[in-house]
Amino acid sequence: MKLFLSVIFFFVYLNHNGQVRTTRNWVDSEVKHTDSKGNSVMITNSLPKGGNVVGKNGKQFGYRVFWTRIRNESVTPINFQVKLSDVTFFISKESPIKIVLPKDNMRYEKIQLFDYGLTNLQSLLNDESNLLSSIQKKISPKENYFFYVTVFIQQDSGTARAAFILKGKDFFYKITIDSDTLLIPFGSLNLKKQ
Repeated sequence: MKLFLSVIFFFVYLNHNGQVRTTRNWVDSEVKHTDSKGNSVMITNSLPKGGNVVGKNGKQFGYRVFWTRIRNESVTPINFQVKLSDVTFFISKESPIKIVLPKDNMRYEKIQLFDYGLTNLQSLLNDESNLLSSIQKKISPKENYFFYVTVFIQQDSGTARAAFILKGKDFFYKITIDSDTLLIPFGSLNLKKQ
């Protein structure tokens, strides 16, 4: 009997320690931007995580949580600014969407968590006090800055992708749901020495 139990425990041990736990990096896109003076910034945009919530009007919304990382790869600080207007955007007449900047702090350690560690999504849809209207951040050399963007979609269908795009010093937020795309002006990035 002892031999039998020893063999069982041995196989349980091998099975437990032999399994590989996979982790994903959840990165959708990563683009490096360099100015004429050699200052550079890396912009990393995540894949979506999401589900459904009910708005205060009783309508059901799908939500997608994204994170973005701004990495200053320069030797001088940079100024990062985004400003979100309080507007509901439309990809199509049937699919109004709302974009919000949650106050919660995104960190690298949250990447593997459910919804990237963002909780109480219903309050983000229904309570403006949990939201930021803008972000202003001085990012030191070699520093990473993470933040969340959450997109609420009234008609929840299709595959969603989103990314911050830098054109010159201006930021745009590009949202694609299936074949529909929306490009929203969203702020600026100043790579000049401060």
